[in-house]
Amino acid sequence: MLLATTATVGLGLAALPATAAPATGHTGVLNAGGACSSGNFCLYENSEYNENAGDHWRNLRASDKDFDNNNWRDAVGGDSGDGMNDETSSVKNRSGCTVALYQNADHKGDHTVFANGTYDAYLSNNKIGDNRASSAKFVC
Repeated sequence: MLLATTATVGLGLAALPATAAPATGHTGVLNAGGACSSGNFCLYENSEYNENAGDHWRNLRASDKDFDNNNWRDAVGGDSGDGMNDETSSVKNRSGCTVALYQNADHKGDHTVFANGTYDAYLSNNKIGDNRASSAKFVC
């Protein structure tokens, strides 16, 4: 398993371009059951990519400044009606880019940087923490 690298506010991503990607990067590709298809940064509501838990997930293909505007997808890819802000517990990065996951909206606060190919089954083990993600920034 690859481990995520961590960074604190003001370090690591300070030089990232502000125009990394548009803010409308959601995809409807079905990634239920912990799957994560190529080209996606996959977020899961539960640890271990929803293993033995509800199947709430969301794929990103570009930066998203505020998870408060998003709901999790359900097992068949529909809108679950359950908001995803401050609820992410595990991630897989197959986006082809580096992605920073932030604790606050607008790419602010403590964050963890996930290189392409990085999987993290327990966000509680790094700076972002469990159930604290509010935005994501792609750098390609």
